[in-house]
Amino acid sequence: MKNIFFLISLLSSNFIHSQENLEPLRTNFKLLENSILQRSGSVSSNDFIYLTDTLSLPLIDDFSTNKFKNYIVDTSLPYVKDSSWFKLYYLDGTMVPLSASFMTSPTYKMVYDSVNINGVDTISEQSYPWATDTLVVKNFSFYPITFDTLIVWPNITHIDSLWTLANPDISFSNALPDLAQDSMVLFFVDPSSDDLNKIWLDSDVFLNDNFSPNPWTLGTVTFDGLDGSGEPYDWNTGATDWADYLTSKPLFLSQKSLSDSLYFSFFFQAGGNGDIPESDDSLVLEFYTPTNNQWVSIWSTGGFESDSWYYEHILLDNSIYFQDGFKFRFKSYGSLTGSLDHWNLDYVYLNENRSQNDTLMNDWAFTNVPISVLETYSSVPWKHYALASTDVVLNSLVIPSYNSSNNPKLLQPCSMDLFYNNALVSSHPYSATVLNVPSLSYFDMFYDYGNTLSLASAVNDTFVDFDFRYYLSTNTTPERLSENDTIYHKQLFHNYYSYDDGSAEAAYGLVGNGAELAYRYTLLDGVGQDTLKAIKIHFSPSVYDASNDPFFLQIWSDSLGQPGSLVYSSDNLDFPELYYPHYNSGLNGFYEYELPILVAVEDTFYIGWKQSTASRLNIGFDKNVDTKSNIFYNLGSGFQNTIFNGSLMMRPVFTSNMDNILNAGEIKYLNKSNNIFPNPANSIFNISAEGFGVLNAFDLKGRLIFEKEFMGNTSIMVNSWENGVYIILIKMHNGNTVRKKLIIQH
Repeated sequence: MKNIFFLISLLSSNFIHSQENLEPLRTNFKLLENSILQRSGSVSSNDFIYLTDTLSLPLIDDFSTNKFKNYIVDTSLPYVKDSSWFKLYYLDGTMVPLSASFMTSPTYKMVYDSVNINGVDTISEQSYPWATDTLVVKNFSFYPITFDTLIVWPNITHIDSLWTLANPDISFSNALPDLAQDSMVLFFVDPSSDDLNKIWLDSDVFLNDNFSPNPWTLGTVTFDGLDGSGEPYDWNTGATDWADYLTSKPLFLSQKSLSDSLYFSFFFQAGGNGDIPESDDSLVLEFYTPTNNQWVSIWSTGGFESDSWYYEHILLDNSIYFQDGFKFRFKSYGSLTGSLDHWNLDYVYLNENRSQNDTLMNDWAFTNVPISVLETYSSVPWKHYALASTDVVLNSLVIPSYNSSNNPKLLQPCSMDLFYNNALVSSHPYSATVLNVPSLSYFDMFYDYGNTLSLASAVNDTFVDFDFRYYLSTNTTPERLSENDTIYHKQLFHNYYSYDDGSAEAAYGLVGNGAELAYRYTLLDGVGQDTLKAIKIHFSPSVYDASNDPFFLQIWSDSLGQPGSLVYSSDNLDFPELYYPHYNSGLNGFYEYELPILVAVEDTFYIGWKQSTASRLNIGFDKNVDTKSNIFYNLGSGFQNTIFNGSLMMRPVFTSNMDNILNAGEIKYLNKSNNIFPNPANSIFNISAEGFGVLNAFDLKGRLIFEKEFMGNTSIMVNSWENGVYIILIKMHNGNTVRKKLIIQH
């Protein structure tokens, strides 16, 4: 009892400072996985120079589709041309030979002679500088390539002793000349046919449909402190500067004038579902004037807190803008260290013949994509769906839309179409009870298909994907955009349950050694029980990097709506197993943590972890799906619900016919002939073993603190080890690997 009391006291002291937190993200896993090849100002050998087309009016983007120029190319494509460039040229334009090299300071011919001075044989020395040459030196560091004209000397040092027959005695070149011929290949990429409908030259911003809580159309772009590949611009804490840019292609405006009444408009939102920009953060709009080669600030705002959309309407009132090559760009100022200081942007529109009163988009559009056609989950295993005794598919689906016109829209026939393997399975007409969509308001499209939606449970497969298509239709004009009238949704049935929509807007974590996090799941009616093989978790880097902080996986049964008794814990005295956060890895950002043993679950169960350090582990938190009632945490005084609205990105994975059973590693437990005792230990512990082996001891941060080879029964002195829990890893000569958890208590 004394030992047990000691452990409880130790954990209780840590729980005093425990808490749950919701923090901003430090990377964006969707951008990390789908990062686009981007250019900076500098170029290197075998680099690409991307040529762009020029836009004409009107220009509009509601960000419901991807209109970012694609920089991923194949050098074998017909629109990719290559050119060789050389560094050194003579003034007449001829190329300096590859074997030539030069110095930027004088080089000499040294002549030595033996003369008689006053009867004494004396060595005289004379230096003759080599003749200079003039070269054109091209600078490959930037494109367009710059050049300079330099006076140079040949890279030769010539030594001649006149009393010898050799002429010269020695002639050599410096091993490191100042200038040597160099070359590079540049690939010039003409715009592809796909590029012609693109608008944006860069892709720093994040095109998404989850960072705005009340969009007016499908998709927005979000400015933050992450680059286009999803990484912070600067990992140094506190770094702030200009972060994301959104730059248009050049436009043809030379034929336009002030009388054409060109207006530029856009909607913006501060924070949204993300991080609220502070007052010293900013969002800025700039216009580019080709004749001056300058960006001019046109509009800006400081940070503030609001979920509302704000509209800006700007007249192009200076003739300097009416040039071919005119561009515009947005840029944000704020933190460079993560997904912070968010601005959302939508409905960017530039056109002629507009007025000060032309402030409406005149567009009826879907605003969101469905998360799931299932009642409770965003996904369930296909084998569970086939076994379900009740219909888990929704009988109807509500998809919000918004009419940004000041006139009602008249509904025309539209439908929801279901596809499997690209073949149309069924079509479900939209039955409208209200034919008029009110002006300047949200309108819920209510797709009521009753029991007529069949997901073909007879499909004989292990993983099944269905595609849904929804579209709007109206005969009311004008409709400024049509591409946001159709949306697509993929319904997955693989080997896991999930609540989340696959996106993280924040990072959730607990602070406290021994803190427990549990997430409730209930098997579909009719399934009864099944076997867990893994837990998928999406960890997101946030303020703290906990990738070196281990945790234990745990599974609980249900007890009156809360986590009950442990069904499984990797914090096992006989076979402890440590896990570590893997950030932004695995399919769709999820890392699959394999359980050492298969674990049977039934009815309602809970998956989660127990922390072995006080560090917050930063699991991805989806703010768009609220399953707050299923999230429980224990900081030492029992389980309670989280205070935050959202969903954990943590999913139970079940066995399926896709599993490669033959590759599953066999788990070997310590037996009576391979054991460590006493446990807890004070000054010494013993190994009872047969044969030769190696013992490694790790602390709970995974650091190796002790290593020893042994033969048979062995004693280990631990009086210098600190109190705490250690993982003992024993590798036997026969290949068996065994683990034990050892408690040191002095």
